[in-house]
Amino acid sequence: MQKQDDEFFDIAPLFETSNEEHSSTFYRETIRNILKRILPVNVLPKGEDPDHTAEQRKEFFALLPHFFSTKIEHAPSVMSFCMLSKLRPNAFRFFFDMISNWLVPGKRLNILQFYAVDFRFPAFGEDIFTLCEVRLYIETAKELEILERNLPILDTELRLGMRSSYYARRIMEVKGLTADVKTATIQEYIVSLISRFPKAFDHDLLTEMQLVLVMCREDFKAIRESRHLSRIISVHYLFRKELRKAVKEHADRRHLNLKIFRSSLHLSNHLKPVLGMLVGVNFLRANETFEERHLIGSIQNYIPSAKVVENSFFSNRRGNEEICTLYLELEKEDGERFSTQEIRLLQQELPSDLKDRIEHLMHPIFMPRNEEEIMRNILSLSNQIKYLHDLPQVIISFDKQTNSELVFNVILVRICKPTMNSIQEKFKATPSSLIYVHDRSKVVGYLRKTYPKEATVFGVKLQKNQFLRRDHSIDLNKARQTVIAELTHVVGEVRDFNGGMISKQHELLCAVRGQLNGFKYNELMLENFFYSLTPDVMRTVLDPTLLTTLFNLLLESLDNSLLRGEKHSLRIRFGASCVFAMIKAEDRSIKEHLAKALHRFDYQGGHMASSFVLVYDVAYLGYIYLSDVRRNQEAFYEFLQANLSLLTPIPSCSFYQSLLIDKD
Repeated sequence: MQKQDDEFFDIAPLFETSNEEHSSTFYRETIRNILKRILPVNVLPKGEDPDHTAEQRKEFFALLPHFFSTKIEHAPSVMSFCMLSKLRPNAFRFFFDMISNWLVPGKRLNILQFYAVDFRFPAFGEDIFTLCEVRLYIETAKELEILERNLPILDTELRLGMRSSYYARRIMEVKGLTADVKTATIQEYIVSLISRFPKAFDHDLLTEMQLVLVMCREDFKAIRESRHLSRIISVHYLFRKELRKAVKEHADRRHLNLKIFRSSLHLSNHLKPVLGMLVGVNFLRANETFEERHLIGSIQNYIPSAKVVENSFFSNRRGNEEICTLYLELEKEDGERFSTQEIRLLQQELPSDLKDRIEHLMHPIFMPRNEEEIMRNILSLSNQIKYLHDLPQVIISFDKQTNSELVFNVILVRICKPTMNSIQEKFKATPSSLIYVHDRSKVVGYLRKTYPKEATVFGVKLQKNQFLRRDHSIDLNKARQTVIAELTHVVGEVRDFNGGMISKQHELLCAVRGQLNGFKYNELMLENFFYSLTPDVMRTVLDPTLLTTLFNLLLESLDNSLLRGEKHSLRIRFGASCVFAMIKAEDRSIKEHLAKALHRFDYQGGHMASSFVLVYDVAYLGYIYLSDVRRNQEAFYEFLQANLSLLTPIPSCSFYQSLLIDKD
């Protein structure tokens, strides 16, 4: 904080009288010195012009309540904690109890000095403020370590409690400082866990208890047993502890923990069977989110009759920490218990499924429509129509998305005969999932100087929920296919002028799906695999059998873990007209390493297709080398083997698998 000793700001203690001039001067100086220490210079009143004072007042009130603590490097040492807030009854008592009892849970710290005063800033009006300071003696390095971990949480709780008597009471209740039997029982159980399992639990578990119970509603706690609540608290703590350790070792990987258990809710006249679910996950990128809708969407994939118990969900993400723990309870629509088989199915499938459902929020894009481009496209489509029976020509381009809809721009040029309805009238007369938004329609030329060419520019809207993939990204290709299908339904057959490649890619992907019928695979992974193929033209010209073979190699690699000490492995299959390779690696930079190396490879007239996908933070790099000369195929295998060996030696037992495949 900056100092301003040469600046004066007026302070009025509430007890000031004419007979206590010396005392009030002392208090003024004490308050002034503390405020200089804990507040930014620009928010303190300086008796300047009214407009500037009003701005300072606004900035000052925006800071409240304001918590400040000194920094110490080692123990033993003295540490100061200050709080400035608007006047509230018993605010100092709350601040004092929180600082002395809950900086190091389970131990009351030695208080060397405390100070509290109510005062006014005359320049800021008649509002009354409370300033508190407590100085504590920190004896050991362990106390200092626990204190520093708890301080961010305590900061949040102090701000809530100093602002509101209601929150202050809630916070003090869940800390076991009242006669609440359930809270006291939970605290007793938590202390017992710390005592019995000191390697697994420490006093941070008490902090976890505080946070979880503060997040829970009163009716949530009322219908759940103390043991049930204690389990939620302890598993949340263990998940956070394990995730911190995992992230420290592998910060670039996704880590997810899952715990499922049966329980019951004590309702007024019966017990309701529920399934408790705890999830812990780390976030890899900014703006990632994971919420109730992601969880229930995944669960209902496997148990469609499952639904969320009302008001049972809560999530715990602290500040900027890239770790989140969540709790959710499930019930069946018919009220029956979940079977052992259903629980086992969720335990097997959810860990991988949930990782795919983490959503990455993106900033919306602002891009005004380019009218010049629209006119060029109209001219291009008009030039395509040369005969009376030519199909209507269409260009479809993505425009934007809203909270619930996708919007596409459509340009349609056709021969307009006298008996034809307009495009707008056709949409009104034909049921469609598209919402038509008319822009303009005009004649842009004539065929044989007789038949007018009509250009219609319009937008179409469609609901986007049906195009969300498992990771909540939007499948625009699928949405565009829907637009074409609906447009054909309304207008009749059209020629998709800018969708030829997209259509071919869709056909090839559907053919691969057909060949995989009967195989167990992840649809999202197949799509990511397919659209990662390079060069792009390979997504339209490759034989689907070749792609199916390479994808099966990927599935086989998924089922085989790297051995201890391995950084990557290679699987090879030779075919009549090509050779397939699938490399599995922990380090995704292997893609760039091999790309540079392949510039030196002599293809001998053959062609190469490659794919790259990340599956649970492990890289899978696939190649199809198209050559029917066996010598060239073996040269490619030896080339890969030589370049991989430059990175890290690989045990030969898992390095090579050769299967001869005859192409049908």
